[in-house]
Amino acid sequence: MSEAKVREVSRHSGTIQRASEATRSAGATHPGYKREQNEDAFWADEQRGIWVVADGLGGHQAGEIASKTVVEEIQRSAATDRHYERALQRAHALLLGDEQNTANMGSTAVVVAEDGAYFHVYWVGDSRAYLWTPGEGGGQLKQLTSDHSYVQMLVDSGAINTVEAANHPNRHVITRCIGGSTNPKLEIDRVSSPWTSGQRLLLCSDGLSAEVESDQIARVLADNSDNRRAADLLIAAALDAGGKDNITVQVIDAPTPTPAGGENWTFRTGGALRASAQKLQARGKILLLMGALGLLAAFAARLFGAL
Repeated sequence: MSEAKVREVSRHSGTIQRASEATRSAGATHPGYKREQNEDAFWADEQRGIWVVADGLGGHQAGEIASKTVVEEIQRSAATDRHYERALQRAHALLLGDEQNTANMGSTAVVVAEDGAYFHVYWVGDSRAYLWTPGEGGGQLKQLTSDHSYVQMLVDSGAINTVEAANHPNRHVITRCIGGSTNPKLEIDRVSSPWTSGQRLLLCSDGLSAEVESDQIARVLADNSDNRRAADLLIAAALDAGGKDNITVQVIDAPTPTPAGGENWTFRTGGALRASAQKLQARGKILLLMGALGLLAAFAARLFGAL
């Protein structure tokens, strides 16, 4: 992707960049070329270690309300109890109880929450989380989530293969979402993993994953260490593929590892060096004193011998 193309995408009024103070992650969203309105939503708080992408369903204002409801409940949970499964359940209940709601109003969601050296992924629907690990040939891109979709059910049952799934006429039909039905119980899937230095997480709506091949996504991440540029290029790739849906991405770096007890080790090492120096200095004084006493004894012996 050329620099000119990146600038063109960035200038588009539908693209929203992450806040400038972000250091480990960046995100962007674009309505695409076929939709009048962007029903996706995303949010991040690096200090609390929480990221979310939500893809609203229902068209026009309904989908926008649904995705924003999901984000708002995640924000509320990040500031209070940090129970993100409960936050998604609350969003589900709110959407079901909304008097504007119809059977088609809902949202998918994928959430990443850090817990020390680990991260947890929660998801509903077909918004995805990928884990990229650096290596030869563009590194390894692993899909952490499994779509809650009709086509994924067919793949899991062996009725169709992944190639057929990519072109299936019902590939956008999801089987689970937040809101969107009269079922009061929402099932939320979760996966957890430790971070490894150099890894990156990618969260995205199906506006990216349905249009851009995994190999191309991996290559963009491998060739662009700057998260903002990587996010822009991923959106540009989806637009080049037709931009048939809203597109949202977040790219997140693994935290920088801190050696356990690193500062204390430095302090202890400095103290040990000082103690060793003091011991050597004391030993040197003793040796000098012993040498002086030896010389004095030899002088006394010679003096008395002369008498």
